[in-house]
Order: sequence, then structure tokens, then C-alpha cells
Amino acid sequence: MAPLSSSLLSIGLLAASLLSLCSAKDVPETFVASEFSTWTDSYDGSKVGRIVVDLDDGSTIDVARLDLVGSASQRGFAAGKLLADDIVEFVDVKMNEYFSGEVTGLDISSLPEWLQEVLQPLIEKGGEIAPQVFWSALNYVWEREVEYVPAPIIAEMEGIGAGVCASDSAPADCDADEWATKIKNINMLPELVRMACTAFGAYGSATPDGGLIQLRSLDFGSGPFANYTVLQVHHPPEPAQAFVSLSFPGFVGVITGVSEKGIGVSEKVWMTYDTPDIQPGSYDGLADVLVIREILENAEDREAAESYLQSVARTWTIWLGVGDYASQRFDLVGYKQKDVTVYSDETIGQETGQPLLKDICYVDKHPQPSTATDLPELLQSYAGNVTFGAVQDIVQQHGTGDVHWASYDFLKKKMVVAVGRVDENGKYQHDSWKAYGRPALLFDLEDLWAGK
Repeated sequence: MAPLSSSLLSIGLLAASLLSLCSAKDVPETFVASEFSTWTDSYDGSKVGRIVVDLDDGSTIDVARLDLVGSASQRGFAAGKLLADDIVEFVDVKMNEYFSGEVTGLDISSLPEWLQEVLQPLIEKGGEIAPQVFWSALNYVWEREVEYVPAPIIAEMEGIGAGVCASDSAPADCDADEWATKIKNINMLPELVRMACTAFGAYGSATPDGGLIQLRSLDFGSGPFANYTVLQVHHPPEPAQAFVSLSFPGFVGVITGVSEKGIGVSEKVWMTYDTPDIQPGSYDGLADVLVIREILENAEDREAAESYLQSVARTWTIWLGVGDYASQRFDLVGYKQKDVTVYSDETIGQETGQPLLKDICYVDKHPQPSTATDLPELLQSYAGNVTFGAVQDIVQQHGTGDVHWASYDFLKKKMVVAVGRVDENGKYQHDSWKAYGRPALLFDLEDLWAGK
């Protein structure tokens, strides 16, 4: 579908812009993360801590922190040892509860027929058998993709397993190999259960100082994820670069993150209104979250990242937003198994069917091409003044980022993060519990690279 472009559209956007400004919701408060951070333990140069902010409504922002140094194996071992209790509870307890609630909606059509025949009768039995179904499917995905996984990533996963069993709370019969297998399998979850999300980059004339402001929001629905958020900073040996990843206990793949010298990433599953809505792909390649991890750790700029995306063995179709320090610009990459296409603010409408906005490249949370008007109207209303405050208003009004959202300011080297919260059943009781309705945390990226 071609992008809409007419004088009537321009008038409509202007009117919508004025309406959006008049009806903007109150933006939640932002707290300076360093003022609420405490380091609690360390091992071999790595350390663990928490960010805890008590809010007026009686709830709390509670985010685990890891600062990891050394080789991949050393960083994995430290993560496993220092965060063992969270990893065990998340992987062994909370994920099994999540699987029990999600099993009837699990799409196994992308799995081989023999495995579908094994799993379908188990799915029909419901929640009691659910963990077995999910772990079997995740193990299949890992075994299919393991040949594409770089050795350092495997070493890090195995290090986590060893670290869990070396922790003070580990039982005497803790099996490091068994835990390494669990870690490998749980990192395949985004390959099996895909995410919606929203992404945009605003730069040049769209921001007050001409620098790049980038959004990555994660819409993943209910589950334990929000309450088990981990902000981990990796400091690998050169020539790799430090990077920060916002994820969950035991996760090595990157869902949300930005690097010290190179790039920041946004991600969204590429769904369409066709049937099936997920575009063709397979498990013959490197998992999407590990692809993102590789470009964060190794790519120096957008061009290097996009070149890598062209060369890697790809699995499932997603949108990848890539912004960098060098150019202060942002592209949306149409990442498919068959090919890779890079879109700018001038060409993205070819796929989204939405209005082109100067110096703003965006894709909304809906299947594409999208007929929704709220995101372009919101972005247009902030044209020339896209800041962190604008991002907070936009995600709240667009209703995107239930688990978390992050925004990067590449010129000022700052990052804002908001995290949702769920009840004991993994449910959001109100929109104000979702990340887009919650207060945010402000990070100085230079402090993160310095281990502060």
C-alpha cells in the first residue's frame, strides 16, 4: 500500500496535532536511577544490585541490576551466581505458571509435523501438562538453531548454569548441565512466542537539538516478565563493546538495548492482516534475539549493523530499528528470512501505508499496513520537539509498551526506561500498571559504561 499524501491529509494531521496537544495525559514522573540504586554483592569484578523506588500509590519500581565484566564464560558465571535466586524462581516457577496459562493459545504450526503430533494431545490436556509442552518445543528450537549460535554465547549460557549451581543457595544436587540446558531453551522463547511492540526514531528537524531520540516499546501481554526485569550491563574484552540490555533472569539474547560506541536497537514482530499473519520463516538460522545481541556487542554504526543483518542466517520476520551515535539517524530494517530491506523516513510508508513524516521513521504496534492514525498524529504533534517527555506522552496515548519501554538520546547519551508491574497471577489490573502508564527511570549511559 502506498503512503497517503495529500493536502487533505496535511490538514487532518494538523488538526489532529492540535487535538493531541490539548488532550495529552499527565506524563508520569521520572526518577534519576542512580539515586535509587544500591549494589548488594559482587564476584570477580562483577556485581549485582537493585533499583528500588517507592511510589505514592503504594507500589514500587523494582529492577535488578547486573554489571558484568570479563569473558563470555566469566560474565555468565557471575550472572548465574549473583542472580541465582531470581533465575531459579523465574525459570523454574514463574515460567511454568505462565506456560500453564498460555498453552491453549500456543501456535505450533511452525514446528515439524511429527512434533505437532506429539504436542497437540498434550495441549488439549491443558495447564497441568503445559510446562512439558513448552519446554519440549523450546528444546526443539534450540537443537535446530544451535549450529548457528556463536561459541561465546553458548559459553555464557553454560556459565550461567554453572554459576547458579555455585551460588550459596544452590542445593547439593544442583546440576550445572541441566541448568545450562534450561538457560539455552528459555532464550528461545521469543522465537516461539512473538512480540508486538512499537518503534520509532526522531532526529534532525524533529528534535530540538537535531540529535536522535529512539523508542523501543515491548508489548508482550500478561505473564511474570515485568516483575522480573533485569538491567544488565556487559563489559566484554575488546574489540567488542560494552552494552546494556533490559531483559529477564537467565536471558542472554537481547530484547531491548543500546551499546557504548555503536548503536541502539528497537524490535517488533512483522505481522500483517493476511492469514497467517506471521510471515514465512523457519528455525534454520540464528535466533532474532541473538542477532540483536551480536550487533549490539560488535557493530560500530548503522552501516555495520545492516551489513551484518544482510549476511546472517535469518529465521523469523521482524522489524529492527537501528540508530547510531555516528550519524544520529535511524532506519527501520525489514528483516525477513528471504531478504533484508532498509527503510528511511522517506520510504517506510511503502510497507506501513502510513503518512511520511520528515526525519521521523516509525512503525506502530498494529499489523502492517496499518490504518490506525494515532501514532502519526502524535508524532506530528511533537514535530520539532521530540524529547523524552514527548516519548512518555506518546507511549501512554498510543498504549504501547506494557512490559517495558526504553528511549535512547544518542546526543546526550541518556536512556529512559519504564517497567510495568503485574499481580501474583501475572495480570495487569489496570492500564496504570502497564509500563506506558508508570513512572520512568533516567540513566546516564556514561555512568553505566563506568560501572556506576
